[in-house]
Amino acid sequence: MSAFVRAARFVGDLDDDFYADELQRDIWNEASAVGFQSLLWIGLISGAILPYAAGVTGAWIAIGIIVALIVVAYVVIGFARARGIDMYTVQKLWRPRTAIAGVLYLLGFGGALVRLLVQGSDIGVSTWIGVAAGATLGATAAAVGVEGHRRRRRNAELAAEKVELQGFDETDRPR
Repeated sequence: MSAFVRAARFVGDLDDDFYADELQRDIWNEASAVGFQSLLWIGLISGAILPYAAGVTGAWIAIGIIVALIVVAYVVIGFARARGIDMYTVQKLWRPRTAIAGVLYLLGFGGALVRLLVQGSDIGVSTWIGVAAGATLGATAAAVGVEGHRRRRRNAELAAEKVELQGFDETDRPR
């Protein structure tokens, strides 16, 4: 078990006796998913509104909220992947809710950037260099992630085909 999984199990208190009962665990897992999604949507909506409603301070808070949401989402995805489930290969990612979330991310980050550029003129050059570097790093990470997703999906399909072919017998062939 990796250090990440051990840490995640500790944070989630997954070794508690509560999880010994399958029904309790299933219901709690569903409730946790609803809670996580609620937190995600509340954070995204707040992050999209704050730069416009609360000025420069709101812009910085929005950035903090959105970055925290991204970190938590990647912890969830990473834990699932460490346990053998890769959500990028087992579900359709481009759905209406994904598009809405993307728009909210853009409104939050874009609004924060515009607010900081327009009203935050006292922000130093080094901050904007950091923003540019972070944006470049983020875009690069996104491109690597998309390519990794394609590779995992391709590998999963190849593995499924291999398993299917291994089960094929000469007597199964039509005559």
